[in-house]
Amino acid sequence: MESVRRRSAQREKIREIMRGRTDHPDAQKVYDELKVISPRISLGTVYRNLMLLAGDGELQILDVGDGKVRFDPNINSHAHFLCTKCHGVSDIPEGTYTLKVDPSHASGCGKIEQTTLTFRGICHNCLEKKAPATIHSS
Repeated sequence: MESVRRRSAQREKIREIMRGRTDHPDAQKVYDELKVISPRISLGTVYRNLMLLAGDGELQILDVGDGKVRFDPNINSHAHFLCTKCHGVSDIPEGTYTLKVDPSHASGCGKIEQTTLTFRGICHNCLEKKAPATIHSS
């Protein structure tokens, strides 16, 4: 809990950088941005603080299968869309998709505390990019 945890200027700067973001950055991206204003900060410090904020419920941790741990400041219920070409991640607001899941079917496994949903496909930007020109020989 943050109320018990000692305040940290570094953690506050990370909160500021993460506030309102929709790009789901990994620790390296946050570090690169923070290094401009805090040149002495380390990547390990950024990662540890991101994980603390996630543990405190201020960030969601995303594993979208690209080998990077990403962070989402939107802790409200929503799904994600992962582009399989550019690996971009977008939020899909709750209420714009439907899934019929009966949680009572999973009750034999234990208590459900969180669910995650990731749609995979090709984003609009990648779909709009023109295919590379092919060389025709005569």
